[in-house]
Order: sequence, then C-alpha cells, then structure tokens
Amino acid sequence: MANSHGLKSSVVKKQAAARKLAKGKKKTDHSAYIGNENPQVRKNQSYKDRNHYLENKKKFPKKRLKTKNIESLKEQGILDERGFFIKGKKKNFETKSMVDTKGMDFYGMPR
Repeated sequence: MANSHGLKSSVVKKQAAARKLAKGKKKTDHSAYIGNENPQVRKNQSYKDRNHYLENKKKFPKKRLKTKNIESLKEQGILDERGFFIKGKKKNFETKSMVDTKGMDFYGMPR
C-alpha cells in the first residue's frame, strides 16, 4: 500500500523518516518556547504563530522616555503645559495619576 502512488520505495522510506523527524522536532519546539502567555494558550497556538509573535515583540520599540525631566519633556512636545501626555494614555506625568495638581482631568473636567 505504501507504494500505491508510484514512487520508489527508497523515496517513500525517506519521506517517512523525514515526517518522523519533523514530528519529534515540533514537540521539542513547543516545550522550548516560553512566551508571556499561559501554557494552555501556547499549546493551542501553532509554532509559526508563536514564532511570528516573538519576532514582532522583539522588533517593536520600547516605550521608554528619553529623560524624566518634566521641563525637557514639555519642550520636546511629549507633555502638554499641565503635565499630561499628548499621545497615549491621558495620564499626568507630574502627579502620576489621571488628574493634574488642581484636580482636573485631561479634558479640564473635575474628577
């Protein structure tokens, strides 16, 4: 039955050996990669998806400020005059919360 597709037996044996090797390799790869998601999700994801996820994560730039000096951040245009971030979260850098020193949020409303 193995040779019903017209290939030589040596080719069929090589294909079977390759499948066997690939099968064993995939299991070790599953156990080797450790991402930040839980093991159950990792087992349900394909090897290709997990690899793409890891590559994208490595390529993505880190969200780190150049300096923690508030005045220089305002000059660079990262913070507005009240200390809120212009892009991203509506968080105040001076108070480390969602309101400024007067108790007003990003839109100027009391919280």
